[in-house]
Amino acid sequence: MTRRGLLVLVAVAVGVAVTSCSRDDVAEEPAWGKEPCAHCAMVLSDKRFGAQLVDGSGDRRFFDDVGCMVLFEEEHATPRKAWVRDARTGAWLEAVAARYSESTGTPMDFGIAAGAVDGMPWAAMRDAVLARSRRGR
Repeated sequence: MTRRGLLVLVAVAVGVAVTSCSRDDVAEEPAWGKEPCAHCAMVLSDKRFGAQLVDGSGDRRFFDDVGCMVLFEEEHATPRKAWVRDARTGAWLEAVAARYSESTGTPMDFGIAAGAVDGMPWAAMRDAVLARSRRGR
């Protein structure tokens, strides 16, 4: 094998490795305390209320509050995939499968916490966030 052939092979292998490390079908941890919210630009700090999505371009966006993710989605195209943090367990849940309930002290004061059981479905929560946003919260 020539030196050039070896370099091409290494470049392809690195590309495959990088691509496989960033999958858009699983939730990833943001850089807590450093990563800004994709909607409001506040630094992500409270893990209980984190959210994330992969947009149509394959870019991952992180949010400090599920309400920010709803508003971002309203302003942009529907995401490929979205997750919310279970406020009790810290597990990442698929946003459309999670249940939502009222909470106090959320980062952007939308007052919504996600969980695996009990609460309203995604569509009802989304409508509540949009209505609250139109009223000025």
